Amino acid sequence: MARFKQDFDTVRRTSRRTFEAPLHWKEPRRIFTCSWSDFFHHGADAWREEAWEIIKATPQHTYQILTKRPGLMVDWANKHGWPNQIWAGTSVESQKYAPRLDVLARVPAKIRFVSVEPMLEAVELYPYFFKCSGCGQVPCACKGLTIHQVIVGGESGRGFRPMDIEWLKAIEAECDHAGVALFVKQDSGQFPGKQGRIPDRLWARKEMP
Repeated sequence: MARFKQDFDTVRRTSRRTFEAPLHWKEPRRIFTCSWSDFFHHGADAWREEAWEIIKATPQHTYQILTKRPGLMVDWANKHGWPNQIWAGTSVESQKYAPRLDVLARVPAKIRFVSVEPMLEAVELYPYFFKCSGCGQVPCACKGLTIHQVIVGGESGRGFRPMDIEWLKAIEAECDHAGVALFVKQDSGQFPGKQGRIPDRLWARKEMP
């Protein structure tokens, strides 16, 4: 799939200078790792270990890793551990993929997030926000929050599919009820990052966990 002249089905390592840049940044930064693709795509197998060593060597930075393959993320965490400065996220493009959140909950990350982008239909997330720790009580008395942030946005680019603002409002209500941070990224439209039809009140929701 290609958008904005980027092929999301192909993962390429950046230049050596860019790849190693976090090692030279002294001030803390938030880094969205492999933002144009997927850190757990097989195309990253050749250099993922090297990237992981850079991440571990720079605890001053916060790394956000988003994947459509949370099962591989779990396997990686079991083998390599999961430093506290790494946020773990997965994509839920439609209700069909919401069960990915149950898998994401198994990643021992301090912060877990979900990206509902592009939002192509109404998506119910609330049932996946909490997980029982095995208390054995009915109703459960120990469910803990497993998702700490929801990022939501409409599709952009030529031929974009429109997002219904009511879908966005429903996500907001779920986040508010659960105490989950909400980051509203964009309306659907030809150009990314635009407020478009999103009401000011919702557009102001740029919350971090």
